[in-house]
Amino acid sequence: MLFYPVAVAAAVRVIGAVWLYWLLSQTGTLHTAWMDANPNLIVGRSSSWLWLFNSWDSAHFTLIAQQGYAHPDYVFLPAYPISIRLVGSLIGDFWLGAFLVTQLFAFASLVMFQLLARFYLGEREALSATLLIATFPYISVFTTLGYSEALFLFSTVSVWYLHKKGWMGASSLLAGVASITRIYGIAIIIPIFLDIVRSRDYRKLLYLTVPVAFLASWFLFCYLATGDPLASWSDEAAFTASSQAKFSLAQTIMNQLLGKIIGAAPVPFYLDPAILVSLSLFAYLIVKTWQVDHLLSAYAVPLFGALMVTAVNHLSLLRFLSFVFPIWLTIRVRRLTLVAVCIAFFVPVTLLLWFDAINVAFIG
Repeated sequence: MLFYPVAVAAAVRVIGAVWLYWLLSQTGTLHTAWMDANPNLIVGRSSSWLWLFNSWDSAHFTLIAQQGYAHPDYVFLPAYPISIRLVGSLIGDFWLGAFLVTQLFAFASLVMFQLLARFYLGEREALSATLLIATFPYISVFTTLGYSEALFLFSTVSVWYLHKKGWMGASSLLAGVASITRIYGIAIIIPIFLDIVRSRDYRKLLYLTVPVAFLASWFLFCYLATGDPLASWSDEAAFTASSQAKFSLAQTIMNQLLGKIIGAAPVPFYLDPAILVSLSLFAYLIVKTWQVDHLLSAYAVPLFGALMVTAVNHLSLLRFLSFVFPIWLTIRVRRLTLVAVCIAFFVPVTLLLWFDAINVAFIG
């Protein structure tokens, strides 16, 4: 049964790629709006299918792999670019390397998630949850395009699975990978720390120095390269300053409340009702993780809070929250017909989001 979600995810990618290639090749050669915004990136591949798998931040990751870091790219942590460099150097094509790395970790994350789900769910429920995570639009799109989400999902899921199996060495190494894939990946050590304290096997706390050392090495690299150990945050501020989004959702809501209380003019604020409903659903699922595993809740709840406070683009929250893997363990579905109905809804939405992404429409 481990093969089924991978096969479904692969089928969605093939169907999507064929459809998009046909749709965007009406003039005789493949053309996407993202190509206009980033000319000459995929050198010599102006009609290549690889254009279908790159958009927005994809260029930053692959160029870091090719050329190294320069401002404002320190906002993109190094685990994914390093993976691209290793594979790209081996095969002689960094863009193809990025594609292969993304797909490898995307499919591997599904296998690892299903193995982990079996600790909490029945066999059929674990299969259903994995099929849903494999086809959920935001997860499907951002583990298809050249983004770090596939590596992040694989590493965080694997950390907890390996910890549950008692393989602390491998778990701690992957926790290190998670922490230098996305900086909040370090939060995955919270449930491990609590589990070690609960078991009173304090010697295992030494394993947690590994992910801390990974993250510290990134800060050291930033300091040596720029003189600023917090270059990731500095560059994030630069990205934020260049966009229309200035405040996180939590900051904006507080501004609205304070404006009403003290009579000051609040910052103009509009939140799409669909996004509000989606965030409310995610919040509900985050709370439900307590029923699945108290320890995993100690990872999901603080991460939800941190994202609400720090994410300055409300649409991006849908993307970030989709990859908080414990929420998918709260979904218990035994009827595969219901899962099939969900997949039939998810796949067209996925294809539309994919089309939007490569045509320079921001989707998260």
